Amino acid sequence: MVKHAFKAVLALVLLFATLSFADFYLNVGTLQVGNENYMVYEFGPEFTVGPLTLGFTLTTYATDLTTGSFYFGYPGSSAPSTNILDGINITALGLDLGNVWFRYGRMRPITYGMGFVFSGYSSPNARTFDVGIRMGMLSAFAHIPYQLVQLSTFTFTQSDPVYTAVVSSKVSLFELSVFGGVDMDGLKEDAIATPLTYAAGVSLTTNVLGFSVGAEAGAQMWKDGTVGYGAFGGVFGDFGMLQFVAGPFYASDGFKPWLISKNYGFEKSQPDFGPDKYKLDLGYIANLALTFSPYGKVAVLLKGNFEGNLTLSGEGLINIPAIGGTNGLVLYGYLYDETPFEGGQFFDNNTLARLTIAYPVFSGFYAGIKYSWEDSQWKQTAFVGGTANF
Repeated sequence: MVKHAFKAVLALVLLFATLSFADFYLNVGTLQVGNENYMVYEFGPEFTVGPLTLGFTLTTYATDLTTGSFYFGYPGSSAPSTNILDGINITALGLDLGNVWFRYGRMRPITYGMGFVFSGYSSPNARTFDVGIRMGMLSAFAHIPYQLVQLSTFTFTQSDPVYTAVVSSKVSLFELSVFGGVDMDGLKEDAIATPLTYAAGVSLTTNVLGFSVGAEAGAQMWKDGTVGYGAFGGVFGDFGMLQFVAGPFYASDGFKPWLISKNYGFEKSQPDFGPDKYKLDLGYIANLALTFSPYGKVAVLLKGNFEGNLTLSGEGLINIPAIGGTNGLVLYGYLYDETPFEGGQFFDNNTLARLTIAYPVFSGFYAGIKYSWEDSQWKQTAFVGGTANF
């Protein structure tokens, strides 16, 4: 009796110690797997002790709150689990030993070089493995999109189709980076349209009076064998509150600058996706970002060519401080338009836009309303959960 009581007290002490030094994660959201939509509920701690990071949640999936199917294991597997053990989801696992490090967890945006080929690419619901080495002036990194879906059977599944890697080295006064990636969707025999299969690039930059000046060249290979090439040269500056990049670019037939970005999933879903969509182009970019910590940030990218065609994208986050006993408010906006101001209209069928108004219930957990521009109109949805819902 005393022995069992001691074990119970010890377990409570360990649980209290874990939660005391941890960031508590709580999220309620939605996830589409195939043609089925699921409500996702997950909560649990994440903490870092020295070189070790560990996070885990209890995660459940439901097709309907009352009469639908209820799973503990990831429903995308061939046999979704109802075993509560599979509800224990490792959301973060990392170890940094200096020369060698690895991380498993929610996917972080991927940008290589000056961002001409890979620019902020991410998949919000994916968990991935990232592993790297550091050896003096040489470093290497590999991104492997696999996630653990059932703990009881130790089953993994691909969480995202894009695999990438980069090797960087200091060469005299320059930083040299060589990188590449493969989209596994482009290797499928039943792939829709003409998908991208491989992308690669090389960048060379140096620091001049606080500015990073350099050039980047890249290539994109498509399933039909078409290979497109591109190059960019410019200047990059990071001055704390202000960051910017600007310069000219060249793109041959079959190459699109900044293709593998936050909008890559949308681009792939279009029926005309393929090398024929992207024609010879010569133009310029200007990207400006302002950060006003802790009140928010805004970033705007303008891409144009000498024929007058423009692409405009932007992203902004505003944190309104707590006033009168409230927890404040968070406003988030996103815009992407390949034909801005065409026909005198700011929003049209080519516009991707969303606006989120979120109330922080407590740290990392929000309740709010999201407005999405779809089919030439604003559509409203409510949500509760983390920033992944923004």
